[in-house]
Amino acid sequence: MMGNWQWNTMTDTVKWSQNLYTVFELDETITNLNFDTYLGFVHPEDKEIVNQYFDKAIKDKKLNSFTHRIITTSGKLKTIHILGEVHTNEKGEIVEMVGTSQDVTDIKMAEKKFRGLLESAPDAMVIVNDKGTIQLINKQSEKLFGYTLEELIDKPVEILIPTRFYPKHTKNRNSFFNTPITRVMGNGKDLYALKKNGDEIPIQISLSPLHTEEGLLVSAAIRDITKRKLAEQKINEAKENLELVAQKLSSQNKQLADFTHITSHNLRAPVANLNSLLEIYDQSETDLDRTDIFGKFKTVIQHLTLTLNTLVDALKTKIGDSGEDLEEIDLGNVLEHTKEILSGAILNSGAIIKNDFSKVSTIRYKRVYMESIFLNLVGNAIKYKSEDRIPEIRITSELENGNIVLKFHDNGLGIDLEQHGHKLFGLNKVFHRHPDAKGVGLFLTKTQIEAMNGVISASSKVNVGTTFTINFD
Repeated sequence: MMGNWQWNTMTDTVKWSQNLYTVFELDETITNLNFDTYLGFVHPEDKEIVNQYFDKAIKDKKLNSFTHRIITTSGKLKTIHILGEVHTNEKGEIVEMVGTSQDVTDIKMAEKKFRGLLESAPDAMVIVNDKGTIQLINKQSEKLFGYTLEELIDKPVEILIPTRFYPKHTKNRNSFFNTPITRVMGNGKDLYALKKNGDEIPIQISLSPLHTEEGLLVSAAIRDITKRKLAEQKINEAKENLELVAQKLSSQNKQLADFTHITSHNLRAPVANLNSLLEIYDQSETDLDRTDIFGKFKTVIQHLTLTLNTLVDALKTKIGDSGEDLEEIDLGNVLEHTKEILSGAILNSGAIIKNDFSKVSTIRYKRVYMESIFLNLVGNAIKYKSEDRIPEIRITSELENGNIVLKFHDNGLGIDLEQHGHKLFGLNKVFHRHPDAKGVGLFLTKTQIEAMNGVISASSKVNVGTTFTINFD
């Protein structure tokens, strides 16, 4: 499939070897050969580039490797590959060119078929030799990385890899050439490629060995998985949101169960009391007895009305939209408003109220809830003061793990949490003998805080004081 030739440029005479006659399918008896004889076999579309090639060879006095098409005497289309050298005389004049012409038609057909397969691949394909030099890429690679074929051929493959992956890449490449089997690269790990514009993209790579006459090559099929990563992120976010919703629903179900228990417990007793009074009223024989019982009716009905109103307010809080009516509230202003409402109780008790809102001075919240929280907690601190000392109330704000925390500390009577802790925030639960104690304030405060996804807790020592801590979500 290879023949040699000799062209005397001074006399324009050409000599071909027997193999070259066979390649061109020319009768060996024809010996009167010249450059035009050869040019007559060149494919019409390649004649211009062939002339340019030899003109350049004459100018540079050098023959470079060159491939073009010919049409044989029988009409066959072939591709030949030319190698040669230029000989000059003492004056530097070209006197001769000699070289070889090889029939590479089958090789080119195979290359064309391989190129077709490469271009039909849905992924970017990059073929690299054992030195890590890029030998071939397809159009998908040009589209993915932003480079042209000419910009990548014979360049180190590291041009497509972020620098932080260099050490592992070299190790993995050597490992592959030592054990060349088809495999997925970086299975279970995040891999990234580097585009021409400097952007990094998440990728998936499959490696396959290619055994060629030039040695072992590796074919890397590279897939951009940016959309898949985004989809996975959305799925994870949706999963987290579902978990939050499930937790919220679970919490709301628990609150509803607690609320149902409180409602049934606090309504059943007064209704039963009314039924008993009604039965006694029917059995009473004198007007005096009936008048006395009627007075008890009034007391029980007032208590029932208070309970119903409290439960209705709590229910409104629980089912209200926590996202409505939110505003940026100044904690100092809320405290001043609270002091104005409780001014009489503060004067009578001599209460000292201190605050430190230097770490957090404002909060986005429902104003009606925040004012109610301050009013109940400050009011309770004054109401349940110790007779042995002047009441002191200290209110502070701070940030813990990104959440706002409010603390209400007093030096009042304190609460025995071991005995009463489980019912501290229950409706109508009182822990001290006080004429104004109704057990409503803490219940409503807890309801309002939890409606906004917050948490309230208490620490207390009897005859020392109590601290209420509110964590706002």
